[in-house]
Amino acid sequence: MLRYISLLLLLFSNQLFAQNSFVIKGTFKDYNGILYFSYKNLTDSTLVKNGTFTYQGQIDLPVPASLFIADVKPVYFDTFILESGDLTVRIDTSTKQDNGKPICRVNTTVLKGGDTNDLLASFRNTLATKGNAMKNKSVAEKKQFYIKELRDFIRQHPTEIASLILVEQASPGFSQQELASFYEGFDAKVKNGFYGTNLKAAIDKNTKAITQTQIRDFAQADINGNLISINSLRGNFVLIDFWASWCIPCREVNPDLLKIYQKYKSKGFEILGVSLDSDRKSWLSVINHDKLNWLNVSDLKGNKNEVALMFNITKIPDNILIDKEGRVIAKNISPNEVEQIIASVLK
Repeated sequence: MLRYISLLLLLFSNQLFAQNSFVIKGTFKDYNGILYFSYKNLTDSTLVKNGTFTYQGQIDLPVPASLFIADVKPVYFDTFILESGDLTVRIDTSTKQDNGKPICRVNTTVLKGGDTNDLLASFRNTLATKGNAMKNKSVAEKKQFYIKELRDFIRQHPTEIASLILVEQASPGFSQQELASFYEGFDAKVKNGFYGTNLKAAIDKNTKAITQTQIRDFAQADINGNLISINSLRGNFVLIDFWASWCIPCREVNPDLLKIYQKYKSKGFEILGVSLDSDRKSWLSVINHDKLNWLNVSDLKGNKNEVALMFNITKIPDNILIDKEGRVIAKNISPNEVEQIIASVLK
């Protein structure tokens, strides 16, 4: 009897191992040597011989992972989704320029690998096909199209982590209200996983930050070198817009913000653009090109902009809307949501 139970336990443990194990097989063009592998809090390595490699391990739920090499130049690499089962990848390297300095770019393409990667590829292919008809549409129309496609995908796959990954990857383009709405559509299993807990933490953190918080005064130089303080704008509803000249999504919403600004600036609405640029020439060039005739400031410290750090801004575009008394009333909202709020308070 004990032997029978032991055999059952052995079979059961083997099944669990099979369900949670993964094997990565791949090719690496023009490279032989050590390949590093990072996932969860682990970093390991394997050897590339004759342009091929294999790595295997254990995983509970899909998580982001990366494959990369050591190089004398700074190394940039892709993130892919690691899950149980067999994964086939193709890797190559290229030399790029970043601010005039050479970097090593490690490109990872998933050729075959698990339900999550297959679903992500399917969604992107569908989006690319349908998206051809949206090329000449406005930013707002493109966003509505994407939201509809994403909601349809989530409704069809509420238990799949692929749904949540898509939301997280697109999160810079969504407001906190939109992210919370997406989150509520997920199955409990997805919510409790790696991506689910990260998204919920981000939503909760930002939701807590917008409960009528009185902001501290700050000041930065405008395009003429004059200091502009946020307290000097008291008496207006102010949208503090965090952006940069190199941020394409930031610039895509500028036409919509300009329309809102022109409509309400004489009624007590102001926009304060806080740039995360480090190059003054690029900053001024885009302000002129995009006709950003609201207040623009920057300390030209890039991602270490002191106002951005004060508000814990970790991605752009992002924004904060404050009322006439300097209290935060909304955060990370879309142009459409900005107009809805401003229209309701500045009738």
